[in-house]
Amino acid sequence: MRVKEIMSKEVISVKRSMKLKELLRIFRNFHIFPLVPVVEENGRLAGIVSFRNLIDALQSYHPNMLKLVPFLDEEEQNIFKIDVSEDIGDLVVVEDIMEYEYMSVLDDSSLEEAYNQMKLCLKEEFPVVDKSGRLIGRIGIFDILQVVFRQKGIIK
Repeated sequence: MRVKEIMSKEVISVKRSMKLKELLRIFRNFHIFPLVPVVEENGRLAGIVSFRNLIDALQSYHPNMLKLVPFLDEEEQNIFKIDVSEDIGDLVVVEDIMEYEYMSVLDDSSLEEAYNQMKLCLKEEFPVVDKSGRLIGRIGIFDILQVVFRQKGIIK
């Protein structure tokens, strides 16, 4: 079975220019912050935003920069004690916090390939792209598990 057969085609995606305030407004009724694909005008996947990126937006330094300095221990700041201006919602845009290096899965991949990629990358969901790199869906570990349980006759 292929990813395109079970993927969710309803995906909320955002543009690079979206303000942080707008991003947070879209997801305010969600219980968890999903992996949010960032797309170009032509629909091509450009990156992702995750809850980790939202935490990074509150940090006074960018943790990824510290990884370049050898022997420097990364210490995350307490987000409750950070002095942040409310203007950050208008000043920070998705492009400022998005991840440019991300994993995606091709729609023509097998479910086993997608599952193995999730295990290898320690991820629970991936954006799904076509051969031209356009975002066309998302697939999560639970989508794959449901297929396996159905194949084993555990659910109908």
